[in-house]
Amino acid sequence: MERRKKSIYDLVVGDIVHLSIGDQVPADGIYISGYSLLIDESSLSGESEPVNVYEEKPFLLSGTKVQHGSGKMVITSWYEDRMGKVDGNLNEGGEDETPLQVKLNGVATIIGKIGLTFSVLAFVVLTVRFLVEKALHGEFSDWSSSDALNF
Repeated sequence: MERRKKSIYDLVVGDIVHLSIGDQVPADGIYISGYSLLIDESSLSGESEPVNVYEEKPFLLSGTKVQHGSGKMVITSWYEDRMGKVDGNLNEGGEDETPLQVKLNGVATIIGKIGLTFSVLAFVVLTVRFLVEKALHGEFSDWSSSDALNF
């Protein structure tokens, strides 16, 4: 069989792909042969440890990266199929908050209420002070644009 380069967008189910260090797995597939193939699946699973792929554990997932070794795989499904399933699963996920998020939201709400209370209190105190000073100096009926700067 002749080996040739092909765009990943031209790959179809049944194509055989050669993988080496640094390559991204272009589609879901099954390992055929190779040497010490370690795959980084952290982009899909979040698992930091690389997965050893061999005859007994032959499944390769699209979007993962070859961290060590080399190998051949046969494509069993296309990349968009896999990403569509991942997107669907993410969208299906509930909106449940963790206990930490619930506590943090409570603290944020309390801090917001305290901040609002102090800002309203400061506004009222400064307004009263301004009006009292105007009354004491007998300037209560005299208003000018410079009063805005003294406020």
